[in-house]
Amino acid sequence: MDKDLLRIVIIVVGAVVILGMILWGMFSNGSKRKRINFYDEKDPLENINPNLVVHTEDDDFDIVPLSMGENSDSSIKTRLNSEYLQEAQKNVADTNELGDEFQGQVTENIQLPTLLQLSIMSKSEQGFSGLQLLEAFESVGLIYGSVQVFERLDEFNQVDYAVASMLEPGVFPADNWEAYFCPGVTFFMQPREVENAVAVFDEMIATIGQLSTVLKGDVLDQNQENLTENTLQQIKASLQG
Repeated sequence: MDKDLLRIVIIVVGAVVILGMILWGMFSNGSKRKRINFYDEKDPLENINPNLVVHTEDDDFDIVPLSMGENSDSSIKTRLNSEYLQEAQKNVADTNELGDEFQGQVTENIQLPTLLQLSIMSKSEQGFSGLQLLEAFESVGLIYGSVQVFERLDEFNQVDYAVASMLEPGVFPADNWEAYFCPGVTFFMQPREVENAVAVFDEMIATIGQLSTVLKGDVLDQNQENLTENTLQQIKASLQG
């Protein structure tokens, strides 16, 4: 047989074999897809193993949504929040389980002033220097806080009172204290936010006394007038209810 003719016969036979394999593969895959089709006119769960179906009608658990909807109140209620105080009073009136002691504390917090402030003013036109303030604050245990004011912290690291600069915007610098000057410092206290307002106020007055001596400044009340013994006693009386 001619070599060229033999080569042609081999090529034809190979092509027929390959074509046959392709056709068989297409027919086989079509049959498999037909057998696993869940979306025909029959029940789509018909071919699922019954043991894999989850039945919820006998469950004892409830699903709680993470979002409570648009009407939910996600605000944090504190002793400064009027809604909190109203709810606390209502609860005391509606039940005797809370006792008379808690009711007295709620009434006391309502009567306490919201904010107290006293200042130490420099007697010189230059004011207090940054290094002078740093040394003085450190001597009385005041801590430089994250909001750039100095703070007195209690044993639970909660702020009893804070000290701000009288120079706008009221904060102290993070560095370069050598070039910093301010006319004075102001002490802030929120009586409704501390456990024992009278004790905290007494400690703040003691700290102010020490600093005014070290800094050689004048102690002023919230009206920027010299603090008198009469004003001091009035403030203490407002803290005692």
